[in-house]
Amino acid sequence: MTNVKMKNKKIKRNMSLFNIIFGVIVLFTNILWAFIFVNLNRFSNISKTIFAIINIVMLLILLTLNIVYILTVRTKRTVFFNTLVTMGVLLFSIGSYGTYAVLKVNKNLNKIVQKGDTSEKVETSFVIYDEKAEFKIETEEGLEGKTVGIVSGSTNGELAKTELTNKKINVSYREFNDNNELLLALFNSDVDAAALPSNYIGIFEVNDGYSDLLKNTKAISTFSSSVAVEATKTSDKDITKEPFTVLVLGVDEGRSDAVILASFNPISMKLTMTSIPRDSYVPIACYSGQSSDKLGHARVRSRQCTIDTVSKLMGVDIDYYFESNFKGIVEMVDALGGIVVNNPYEFVGQSSSTQRGHYTVWVPKGENAPLNGEQALAFARERHLYASGDFQRQANQQQVIKAILTKAMRTADLNKLLNVLDAAGDNVSTNLSVNQLIDLFNHVMKKANRYYDDSHLENVIQIEGSRVSGYNSGIWNESLQLTLSIIRLYEGSIKDNRAAILRNMQTDDTISTFKTYRWDANWVFVAPTVSNETYSEKIVPSEVPDTVLNFIGKGVDAIQSWASSRGITIHVNRVDCSTNGNCGNYGDNIIFEQSVRAGIKVSNVTEITVSVTGNTAATKATTGKFDVVVRYKYEDGSEAHVKYEGKTDENGSYHINSPEISGYTANPTIVNGTATANVDVTVIYKKNNSSPTPSATTCPAGKKLEGNQCVNDESTEIGCKANGKTWDNGNCLVKQSCPEGQKLEGNQCVNDLNTQKGCSLAGKHWYNNQCNDSPQKTPEEACKESGKHWYNNQCNDSPQKSQEQIDCESKGGTWNGACQLPPTPDNSGNQNGGTSGGENGGTSGEENNSQPTP
Repeated sequence: MTNVKMKNKKIKRNMSLFNIIFGVIVLFTNILWAFIFVNLNRFSNISKTIFAIINIVMLLILLTLNIVYILTVRTKRTVFFNTLVTMGVLLFSIGSYGTYAVLKVNKNLNKIVQKGDTSEKVETSFVIYDEKAEFKIETEEGLEGKTVGIVSGSTNGELAKTELTNKKINVSYREFNDNNELLLALFNSDVDAAALPSNYIGIFEVNDGYSDLLKNTKAISTFSSSVAVEATKTSDKDITKEPFTVLVLGVDEGRSDAVILASFNPISMKLTMTSIPRDSYVPIACYSGQSSDKLGHARVRSRQCTIDTVSKLMGVDIDYYFESNFKGIVEMVDALGGIVVNNPYEFVGQSSSTQRGHYTVWVPKGENAPLNGEQALAFARERHLYASGDFQRQANQQQVIKAILTKAMRTADLNKLLNVLDAAGDNVSTNLSVNQLIDLFNHVMKKANRYYDDSHLENVIQIEGSRVSGYNSGIWNESLQLTLSIIRLYEGSIKDNRAAILRNMQTDDTISTFKTYRWDANWVFVAPTVSNETYSEKIVPSEVPDTVLNFIGKGVDAIQSWASSRGITIHVNRVDCSTNGNCGNYGDNIIFEQSVRAGIKVSNVTEITVSVTGNTAATKATTGKFDVVVRYKYEDGSEAHVKYEGKTDENGSYHINSPEISGYTANPTIVNGTATANVDVTVIYKKNNSSPTPSATTCPAGKKLEGNQCVNDESTEIGCKANGKTWDNGNCLVKQSCPEGQKLEGNQCVNDLNTQKGCSLAGKHWYNNQCNDSPQKTPEEACKESGKHWYNNQCNDSPQKSQEQIDCESKGGTWNGACQLPPTPDNSGNQNGGTSGGENGGTSGEENNSQPTP
């Protein structure tokens, strides 16, 4: 009874301040919960029943809080006071976090979802070019009276006109169909300056042959403006009942690096993903006359241009788009805690840095290789490692998308999902509405609730991946004097992929039985291939004219023999290398310089001057070792392999085999010679552009039939060796030699930490014949750090001793301020002892008591 009275007793002290403070807390709690109440109803389509229950519960909780507050103020009961404090603090905390979460979700959804026309910042640069990088125009005023190139109807072109008009700079304009055509005109000096996107280098440096030319360009000015951007066309389909298509774009530096046309059927829950190579040479919808270009360049003009181009190419209406940049992929994967993929090769890939050539991301191999964000992006971008190049990259991109969907559907952590949404906010956009996204999510969750395997909800959606196949080809560019690499698509592959997409979009077809089946409990049905790798179609040959070869390092006879059959005159300039230090590391009568670079079309050349070495013996060292560095690169300039670093023998000779890379040919295959100075050589790997073999039914020994092509059969000795590999005990192995300091593990050269060279390559420290993480320490430093004592060039447990003590102990004596030697027999048979006393002092201690010798 006493306890009840204590609990219900009144609070007698003045509670005015308390009432004010908690009145404010209660007020703000009501506001926070009301905000959550209103904004959560935006997502009520997920489940109207559940949201109705949530709303009722929220109202009851707020009502209870307000009643308790009123009763506390009126009755001043302790029980109400304790209840109010507990409820107030708890509900205010929940309301604060709920408001934060709702604001975060709404903020990022509003960023992701495109709402009608928008404005965006567009940056434009006036770019000039000079072959020798001796730029004569430095400012916009220097364009007075010059010819400026612009792209017809482009935002950059219109901004350039406005910029020059406002500054009253008079120029003449020349219009082009696209930025690539404009840039080529600039390289060819057809215009004095070009109005290009400010990130033009990032857009075009991936094109073969452009890198060196871009180095000789300069942006004399960059300006920006906010312009209205027309909303991307959209559809008003009920995506929970009607099949729809989505164009998925991965954007890098303004161009589409990944292009995937997806279709989803909400009835069958089947998702198709059809990859289209970014280098596909196709008609671009927004170009004048729909002239052809690489598909990836369409995005530079606009997103709608890419959508229209793909729609016309595939013959399929595109309802929606989903676009992400590289940063979005990295951050979303990291927010999910990583993904798992199937990767057959370990490699070091390119990072997400805007500066190209940063190959710093290690990607592990394995059937379930765990990847973080940077590794996932590097995996999705890699193409040089694979013989199929860009086609394998498309498969990897689809694998990353599947892995992200899988991880997201398995995640029940609210904070993790909020982080994913936060990562998507600044890096992802779509024209699907919020209601459509919510309806689709709700639809998938309803299907998932009926699925039998809770741990693999991603299997609710049946995903079918395919790609539009084609073959590598090239187009000759007269102004650049080089062949541009493109991919020509098979019409048969376009047709087959279109049929697969339209088949998935149908909802009223009668279900038919499998054409292939077997009464076998162990039989697993394998869906037929959507598209073949090759088709029996007329192949358009690459436009590769007869071009000048690289004669550096070859004899004069080689170029004279080549030139005589082409009507080209060769002028020979013999150089005395004993007085000219620019002859390279060649012997006599070797070409070390040619006036016309390799790759120039022969029909444009009438004469070539070559510089030939002479009198090299006067500068050649008789003996000695020289450094040899061999760099391995692909045609686009990216690293193909870890560089070789070593030395020649005593006579200056060197011989290095270039590592083999599947699908590529090294030039040269062997780096050798006799050096007179340090050697630095670059080996270029060129992709094997073999045309598909016509349709075949049988193949010769050592080959097998794949599609319509006879390919080398690596399960046989003949086929294995034909691929340049080694046949070993029934296995086909890659032949590969590794540079000094590295060893072969699988098909990869890795640093050998058991050697000084390998240790140094790994960034570690070699001492005491071991590879160590920390820098080298002297034995004395190491001894002192271990708490011991250094003396007599040794590490000792006891403190330092004097040299006299050390000498004494070395003779077997005992030190006690003086050296006490043990008795030893002398020549007379007497026992000698006593102290040493120095050279002439001390006592002899002779037992015969004879006088010591002076």
